[in-house]
Amino acid sequence: MAEKANNSNSTASKAGETGVPSNPAPEVGAPKDPPQINPAPANPAPTNAVETVTPPVKKEESKSENTWGWEIFWIALVLAIFVWMWRTGKLLKIKTYVGETKEELGKCTWPTWGELKQHIVVVLISSVLLAMFTVLADNVVREIVWGALLDSKTIFFKGSGE
Repeated sequence: MAEKANNSNSTASKAGETGVPSNPAPEVGAPKDPPQINPAPANPAPTNAVETVTPPVKKEESKSENTWGWEIFWIALVLAIFVWMWRTGKLLKIKTYVGETKEELGKCTWPTWGELKQHIVVVLISSVLLAMFTVLADNVVREIVWGALLDSKTIFFKGSGE
């Protein structure tokens, strides 16, 4: 310990003798400080702002630890419902229902592609005609209510203001 103090004193005295500070040679393999992109100013401007201290946030439990109990619960519940349905014969009824539905759908006659296109055209034309009728009926009712009954200015009625 005393040697280190004497060594530093001798370096300081040599620097004082010549007036030039001496920089010891860097050691080989010694890590260098990384360059700073925006170094902090030497004398930062004083601020009058009050510093707030944020309390440390508690680390949340990981999802695997938190939900493992619920996963077991839901698996057990689904398994219990399955066993109950099997013992009461409900699974057999569902299987029978699906089989009968498949059989009935096989008996149906389905439209050909040409018939399907014809039906699509009929539905589109009917929808356009219904929309046109709705707009026309709305305008007629608006003219009657606003023009004739409320005496307002509309397309066919001038109203009492003129």
